[in-house]
Amino acid sequence: MKRIISNYYCTLLRCLDPSIELFGRLRSVEFVKDRVSSIKQNATIDDKNDALLKALSEVPGDQERVMNDFIAALNIFRAESYKVCMSDVHCIMLIKKTDELCKFLDPEMVYWIN
Repeated sequence: MKRIISNYYCTLLRCLDPSIELFGRLRSVEFVKDRVSSIKQNATIDDKNDALLKALSEVPGDQERVMNDFIAALNIFRAESYKVCMSDVHCIMLIKKTDELCKFLDPEMVYWIN
């Protein structure tokens, strides 16, 4: 698990949403559930995600079970999930084109679909 987190650290750091809902679901994940309170106390999203990833990379023993429970808590790989992580390529492209994109957007005309 440590290798997987290390290989995908930047993507995980960017894509994880440390919401109250996620932390609630993580309370059922062994090894992480005792760390949820301290992870939630971090000031920024990046700090919360970093603390969560650090805790996951320190899992001893049955890492596969913890990883499966963590993935289930994320709920991003299930068919009913509407959240899809943006690829690194698309994220970099969006960052590079932000100034250009802002020239053409009219915030009063943007509607968000939930």
